[in-house]
Order: sequence, then C-alpha cells, then structure tokens
Amino acid sequence: MLLTTLLPLAFSSIPLLLASPTPIGLLPKLLPRAANTTKYCPSHPATEPQQRIIFNDFIQTLYGARDAITAFDTYVAINLIEHDPFDSQGRDANAAKLAGIVPYADFTVLRSSFDNDVGFVHLKIVPATGEPIAVADIYRMQGSCIVEHWDVEQARPDNATNPIAMF
Repeated sequence: MLLTTLLPLAFSSIPLLLASPTPIGLLPKLLPRAANTTKYCPSHPATEPQQRIIFNDFIQTLYGARDAITAFDTYVAINLIEHDPFDSQGRDANAAKLAGIVPYADFTVLRSSFDNDVGFVHLKIVPATGEPIAVADIYRMQGSCIVEHWDVEQARPDNATNPIAMF
C-alpha cells in the first residue's frame, strides 16, 4: 500500500525537477534528447509547470538543436499570430524562414524565462560584419501550444557610452 502511494507522488515531481533552469548551452551535453514524437498542437490543457517544460523543450529544439522545422511542427500552432512586421502569419511560413537562418546563424542564448503563459529568449547574434545584435523573442502559450510571437532587436549604436550595454 505504501509503495502504491509513494510512486505516483515521486513520479509527479519529475516535471518540476526537469523544469529547473539550465543554461541552454549545457543542455546538449547534460541531457541528450531523444527524438520527440509528441505534438503539442492543437492545444490541450496544460498547467504552468507543464508549459514551462514544453517551452524549454521548444527552446532546446529551435536554438539548441537548431531545428526550426521540428520545433515549429511540434510546439507551434498552425495559425501562429506573428507580430514581426516583415514576417507572414502562420506556423509554416515562419518555420520555413527560420529553417534557412537558424542552422547557419552565429548566436548565443543568454537567458530565457517562462511565467504566466509567456516565455522569452534573450539572444546575442553576431553578424558576419559589424557589432553583435541583441534579440528578444517573446512567445505566448495557450495550453500546450505556442500561439503568438513577438521579437525585439537592438543594434549597438555607434555613439553608445555604456561598455556593457545589451549583454
């Protein structure tokens, strides 16, 4: 009887342990990921700890494994609301665009966070020429699925006076 009571309790704490913040650069070395065959869209109900795990898996797939197609097919709604004025609406157009950029871009994930249905990723992008660019990708989830995206970019101005600005 004691075993049947403790096992479900022990297994229910695993998602919270997995949701602990880990620098994205360490994830491939610490936790090799098996191919994920679960689709989170269309959305189904998810608690905030579950959303945090799903969001961290999305980050790992998109920015760590640099696999935009799998990241979007698995975690992003087909009718993604995109707020970038230069991007199209919907999952497929954005996945195709990022599939041509992410695998070849020189970037570092500096930090990420998730709270109250919204997650963000702060990136340092190093272009082929010029100064690094700061990018913040902001995602909103509905249940188990990412449904909305914003991004903010900032180039270091030529007349910047703060030596540690942006990063």
